[in-house]
Amino acid sequence: MDMTVLSRELRAGSDDIARILRALLEHSDAWQVAGRANVPFADLVDILQQLRDRGMLEFHGSELLLTRHGAELAQQLRVTCAEPVTCPVCAGSGFEFGPFARAYAEFAPLLAQRPPAEATYDQGALTADSVFRRLALMYAKGDVADQKILLLGDDDLLSIALALTGLPREIVVVEIDPRLCAFIQAVAHAKHLNLRVIQHDAREKLPSDLRAHFDVFVTDPSETIQGLLLFVEKGLAMLAPGGGRAGYFGVTLIEASMLKWNLWERHLLQNHALVFTHISEPFSLYAKGNEIGGDVQVDFAPLAQPPRAPWYRASFFRVETLKEFVPPVDYDSNPRDELYQDAESLDEAWAVLARGDAQSPIPIPQEFLNASAQRAEQAQYGLGRHVIAEFWDCENAQSEQGLAAAIADAVCNARATLLDLQVRRFYPQGYSAVALLAESHLSLHAWPELGYVALDVFTCGEADPQKIVQSLEAHFRPRDTEYIKIPRGRMRTNLVVEPMPLAVPS
Repeated sequence: MDMTVLSRELRAGSDDIARILRALLEHSDAWQVAGRANVPFADLVDILQQLRDRGMLEFHGSELLLTRHGAELAQQLRVTCAEPVTCPVCAGSGFEFGPFARAYAEFAPLLAQRPPAEATYDQGALTADSVFRRLALMYAKGDVADQKILLLGDDDLLSIALALTGLPREIVVVEIDPRLCAFIQAVAHAKHLNLRVIQHDAREKLPSDLRAHFDVFVTDPSETIQGLLLFVEKGLAMLAPGGGRAGYFGVTLIEASMLKWNLWERHLLQNHALVFTHISEPFSLYAKGNEIGGDVQVDFAPLAQPPRAPWYRASFFRVETLKEFVPPVDYDSNPRDELYQDAESLDEAWAVLARGDAQSPIPIPQEFLNASAQRAEQAQYGLGRHVIAEFWDCENAQSEQGLAAAIADAVCNARATLLDLQVRRFYPQGYSAVALLAESHLSLHAWPELGYVALDVFTCGEADPQKIVQSLEAHFRPRDTEYIKIPRGRMRTNLVVEPMPLAVPS
């Protein structure tokens, strides 16, 4: 059959068909095909059904076997079976965890005691081996020893594994599930682990003391587009500014298509000073079978029985920040955004198939297709806000004592990020302060003999300059104040750009 015709009939790309055929040549177990085909689950099952209907595939219980016509199709697409080349010791991760054998021995029984996975929170636990292979990768890259590590969600108890090594300087877990929080906290208390747990919904702004604080973050985001960006950008917002910080996250091709990967990778690279340093072989195996993503009830014969071995697997990503990196603004997610389920999710896959849809109709938010459109719209209304303030007859302007702490608190309370602060005393009197913010700057000049302070605060993004000014007003306690507010970076509709004349050499 002509490939173009078949692709049109199956309503699937030839690349997806080729991936599925390759998985069928290498595995006959339906669950292993689902875990290794690198095609979203709903699309995979639909293509398998259609290949069977066309006499290219046979179902024998949970076994999938290509017919002669199916083998001919694979040959036509130049799909061949690859011999096993994955290291059986490291499972393709490239790392073994022998140096952490003692921590592993303590960890494995704890993983078996964790609360059951809860579909409400899109949970699923990695195998103990997978947790320690992740730990070994992080350790090899210098992201464990003496590092401040944040975990956004911790279904897999990686925080406990890290703490059992005794290597990190600080470990903080932010987790929504009160059962997991209580379990991790109890283990940390019983074993005297260097580990702090915060129960919090990451869809809301994180506690301000976590902002721009960490060397490393780890998260396993939900795999809707909004979920991928929310959790990763939350992690980035908690990293300290500058280069050499790292973020780790697990993502599958079982519930996230390559189109989805492309969209959020482009978004991250276009909007943050970072690089992708690692996208691992999917060595991260989940211990659960068809319970991943909820209690999936299948009516597809080869998948009707629970899997005999773990099949659901994820790649492990690592990003590293460049020296120009500044933490993004933390934010509350839009309550209308669906973070956990879309048509590529396991729970939704069966509903899609029941409706007879052949492909997953993923709604793509326009801002991810054209990241510059959002910035252009923002420019029309202003890129930032500038507040100039004057404080007269201040009760607390005689000394710069406590000023640095007051500025740091004011910046933090306004959800801005302090990158650098200099306070300079002049003689016989007077002092100045200049603060570099991730969102712009603050400058302050005081004439103690007059009880006068001049303040200038400019911020972009969601940071509020007026809150900074009001906090410093409380510090100086003036009897008289004056504010001037100026929007900055508004688009100039009447601007005419004239070409610059080229210099003509004499």
